[in-house]
Amino acid sequence: MIFNTDRLPIRALSFLLLLLALTLAPALFADSGSKGCAPLEGSTIRWVVPNKPGGGYDAYSRLIQPFLENRLDVQVRIENRPEAGGVVGALMIRDAAPDGKTLGLINAAGLLASRVVENGQEPDVATDFTILAQVVSNQAVLFTGTDSGFRDINELISASLTRPIVFGVRDAGSTNFFTAPVIAELLGTDYALVSGYVGSAARTLALMRGEVDVVVGNFESLRSQVKAGELIPLLQLTASAESGLDIPQLGGPTGVASRRAAVTGRTPQQAEQAADDLALIAGAGRLVVAPAGLPAHLSVCLETALGEILQSPGFLQAAKRARLRIEYQDSATAYQGLMAGARGVDQFRDLINTAIRQVRE
Repeated sequence: MIFNTDRLPIRALSFLLLLLALTLAPALFADSGSKGCAPLEGSTIRWVVPNKPGGGYDAYSRLIQPFLENRLDVQVRIENRPEAGGVVGALMIRDAAPDGKTLGLINAAGLLASRVVENGQEPDVATDFTILAQVVSNQAVLFTGTDSGFRDINELISASLTRPIVFGVRDAGSTNFFTAPVIAELLGTDYALVSGYVGSAARTLALMRGEVDVVVGNFESLRSQVKAGELIPLLQLTASAESGLDIPQLGGPTGVASRRAAVTGRTPQQAEQAADDLALIAGAGRLVVAPAGLPAHLSVCLETALGEILQSPGFLQAAKRARLRIEYQDSATAYQGLMAGARGVDQFRDLINTAIRQVRE
């Protein structure tokens, strides 16, 4: 296409040049799939993990580390900041300079859930970061202990006719706290929350000791406890064929929420929609992010590099050997999912705030 720039006004010419620059940006900074991100070459990138060493976020980060170093010709220094349930690490990423030298892996589900707790500290996952890629989604499942007496979700519902169902949770603002009252509402059961269980190991022990009836967790994180016969999965909040679970789902047209709609005062369609909205929040994935305001050329080359890495045969083979599931989404797709989850949070706000008041009283 040929333009006669002599006949274009200054504003139109400026717009045309900007459009041309944006069109050429991917080609300029992807560097034909070899290296790229020239401003970062030879530098050290700080990669913040909002979790302790040895956990799932740490494992994914260390899996990505050598591939990213080779792809960008950089050094990646991993920093574990597990304080405050990952909020401290997320804040470190948010508040860093948007120069491409601070990246990290965040818990999108937890940050979506924390939107209800209006204390001004938690970052907004939808606005405070540059989303670069999704590594994997969460497989949120409701678990009980093998000695609880509940073998399936129907037995749990039957027990709720005579007493509240006790959920073990971390604290207000966590995903497992957020999901508990919503699950109880959609099942039409009374509930009680016992907070203070930090980490999936603590909640698993609470189940095994009989201190609580159920917990919500990521199936991938608790798979070994299920295989060991310590936990029983009762209900899938997020549908996933990869989990291999033959248990009911909360959402969907034939899900438990839809079947319990009459008990909860909803139509089956309303119950299904609420359960599906909860699945968007609880299933929000582990995202690679940079601070908001990352320049376009850095955003493009980092997105390109991560997309190539996370879909490459070598990386996928390494993930398989490490028994880590990969469910890559590009930045645009991951962001759309986040925005849908953020919209879903608002409908549960009153319900969650009631639960928060009950715990704090």
